[in-house]
Amino acid sequence: MIKLGSVSFLNAKLLTYALENNLIQHEFDLIQTPPSELSVKLFNKEIDVGLIPVAELLKRKDYSVVPQISISSFGKVDSVIVLAKSDLRELKTIAVDKRSQSSTALLRIVMEIFYGLQPSYLSRDIDKEGVLDGVDGTMLIGDSGLKECYNADNSYKVYDLGEIWTGETGLPFVYAVFAVNKGVILGNNLEALIESKNYGLGIVDEIAETESQKIGIEKDVCLKYLTDRIKYDLGREEIKGIIKYSELLSDLNEAKRISDINIYSE
Repeated sequence: MIKLGSVSFLNAKLLTYALENNLIQHEFDLIQTPPSELSVKLFNKEIDVGLIPVAELLKRKDYSVVPQISISSFGKVDSVIVLAKSDLRELKTIAVDKRSQSSTALLRIVMEIFYGLQPSYLSRDIDKEGVLDGVDGTMLIGDSGLKECYNADNSYKVYDLGEIWTGETGLPFVYAVFAVNKGVILGNNLEALIESKNYGLGIVDEIAETESQKIGIEKDVCLKYLTDRIKYDLGREEIKGIIKYSELLSDLNEAKRISDINIYSE
């Protein structure tokens, strides 16, 4: 069995739903963990393939990337946001999700490179109450971000980091990819991953219905998110987005610049 690591966020469910429910033939042992733990498991070779943040991918030379699949956005993403007490450019202190890597790095790019600012970042457990206590703003990701983006009772300003990225670069932002450890042979499981994505796209209404009940977000919001906000391809423009991300991260001394990514092949 090939050990496949994924996350429980709504945006990943479309990729793994068919695998989880054995709707297609595969030989994966599916393991779900928080994103930060998943990256560690992949690095320690406790899993063979992992849906990891792109920021983590850029730190490793031995990984290859499953073709045709990503979690990305072009413009608004709705699930990577900053809740702010004032204008984004006025924030001095921002709480960030300690589970996040790519999104925190994206926030730094927006604040420090795009806007030329130097706020302080405080790592917190974002799922707890009081995330805005003592700070000017907080970054929310995943299902927590999606909930607040559509929270009618929210009195704070909402800034969408995916929208800002595309506005500044003209490119998609890629949040995560399936990375494969060196020496792992996927065999027919490579096609199973791609088939699972396509199967998920074909039953997205069912997935939105099922997951909306689990996470407590209206089905219409989930459906809009899965169909209009999140993109699942990994093509030329997405690769350009990853390369641009590496360039800007290198300006922050967070990663080395790359000219291409290593696509998995057998």
